[in-house]
Amino acid sequence: MSKISIASSRYNLEVLRHTKIPKATLKKLASSILLRGLYTLYLLCTISSLSWFTESAHGQVLQGGIEERATPVQDKFRIGSIFSDDLLPGNHKIKEWYKLPTWLTGGFESKTLKLTTLLGAIESKNETTCIRGLQADKNGTVWDAVIIPNYARVKTVGATDFDIFEEYKVLETTPEKFRCEIKYTAITVDDQSHKILRAEKRSELQELVPAADEKVVEYSKQMRYDQDGKPLMRRAKKLEVMLLPISKFKPLDQSPGGTFNYKEEFRSYLTESGQADLIPEESKDTQRAKVTEEAKAVESK
Repeated sequence: MSKISIASSRYNLEVLRHTKIPKATLKKLASSILLRGLYTLYLLCTISSLSWFTESAHGQVLQGGIEERATPVQDKFRIGSIFSDDLLPGNHKIKEWYKLPTWLTGGFESKTLKLTTLLGAIESKNETTCIRGLQADKNGTVWDAVIIPNYARVKTVGATDFDIFEEYKVLETTPEKFRCEIKYTAITVDDQSHKILRAEKRSELQELVPAADEKVVEYSKQMRYDQDGKPLMRRAKKLEVMLLPISKFKPLDQSPGGTFNYKEEFRSYLTESGQADLIPEESKDTQRAKVTEEAKAVESK
């Protein structure tokens, strides 16, 4: 699921100070930027079950590079355009399933975020929760799903933020680490005029590694680009978050809104990908329920 922290919010506000923007618009953008830091971590949990790094205290360096330019923002999402919900992506689909290491399954929470700068480390409050893993195969391996296209929104003072996720790519999943790349468009919309006040492209490389006491450390390298794809930062932000375990993995057969039947989607994926031997056996309760349903169907005839 990313870290647009309070520290990176300070960078955004600094940019705004040197830009000629009407005061009313400036207030809306400032409020939007500050609140965004508190919810983006949660948002990214919606695209990989919703799930998510550069330099750690142990000297680890995130593999992979950050692009010097990004693809421009689509015309319909550019600054000044009139926004409507009809422009948001629909037909959410499970793009793929991927395995999770055992230490990265279940529920987690984080309370602080650390930003590494040339002057040292800065910590800020960043309380979020996330659940990782949707289904388990016959061998007990837990799998998660990438749901793309997707989006998330948050209401701020006089405006609404939208993160429109376009790509979530798993780069590596091993017993030692989990790595992925996320790309999305971030816009801020004025609630009265419905005009788009801000439009950016964002890219993030993430790495997660196990720590003591079942904790997980997340490292990220994050870049922001303007609507034309030009970088808004001289160098990528380096962020670090400690995830604390709060619950064990439990299969989720249905999405909360009923959009997805994860159980059936997972079984279909295993069959179509030539891994039918990994389909988990039905529980005795499920078997009894099926027998009962079949008996009722026969009686009704």
